[in-house]
Amino acid sequence: MTTSQDAPTDAAPLITVDVWTDVVCPWCYIGESRLQDAIEAEGLTGQVHVRAHSFELDPTSPVGGSQDNIEHLVRAKGMPAEQVREMEAQIKAMAEEIGREYTTERPMANTRGVHRVMQAIGATHGADAATAFFLELQRGYFTGALNPFEADVVLSRAVAAGLEEQVAREALEGGAHDEAVEAEVREAASMGARGVPFFLFNDKYTAPGALPTDAFRQALRQIAEEARAERGEAEQA
Repeated sequence: MTTSQDAPTDAAPLITVDVWTDVVCPWCYIGESRLQDAIEAEGLTGQVHVRAHSFELDPTSPVGGSQDNIEHLVRAKGMPAEQVREMEAQIKAMAEEIGREYTTERPMANTRGVHRVMQAIGATHGADAATAFFLELQRGYFTGALNPFEADVVLSRAVAAGLEEQVAREALEGGAHDEAVEAEVREAASMGARGVPFFLFNDKYTAPGALPTDAFRQALRQIAEEARAERGEAEQA
C-alpha cells in the first residue's frame, strides 16, 4: 500500500496528519488503512503528509517474550481465550472489508525497541523515513509477513532506511532515544490521548480511535477546504 508521504510534491502538503501508534495495535493498523483509503477517495493523494509518533500500548510487556497475542491478552487483561479469538475474528472481518490482510495469531513482546529505532531514524533521516520504516513493520506484522520482535528483521529494515547498523542496534537493544519515545507519549497525553491510534490534523484538530472511512473523508474534506481558504488569503495579503 502506498502512503501519502511516498508521493512527492513540490508544494507544501495541504494537510499534515500526525498519528500516535504502536506496532502491535490492531486498531492502529485498521485506522491507518482507513485514513489512506479516505485520502485516495477525496483525491488528496500527494497532498496529505502522514507522520508516525511513538506510543506504547503496554510498556510492561516482556522484552523478547515468546507469548502470542492471545496469551498476552489472557494474562494481561484476564480475558478468556475464546473471547480474545472472537475479538480478533471481528477485527479480521473489518480488515477484509477494506481489502487488508489480517492474521489473527501473532507474536507479542515489548515494542519499546522498535520505537527507539524509529526515533533514531527520525533523528538522522527525518520523519518520512521513520514513518515508512514503522509502517512497513506494522503492516508486515498484521499480515504475517514479518516478526518485528526479531532483531535481524528490525535491523535490516533500519539499515534499508539509511541508519547505520551499529546505531540501529544500540537503539534496539540499549537506552538510546528512550527520552524521545517518552516525549512523544507525553505529547499525546497532553492532548488527551489515552490510547491509540490518536490523530492530529494540521496541528489543530484531534481524533481518537480508528474512525470509519467516511468520517475520515469528511474530516479531510473540511480541513482541506479550510487550508485552501487560508492559503488563498495568504496569497492575497
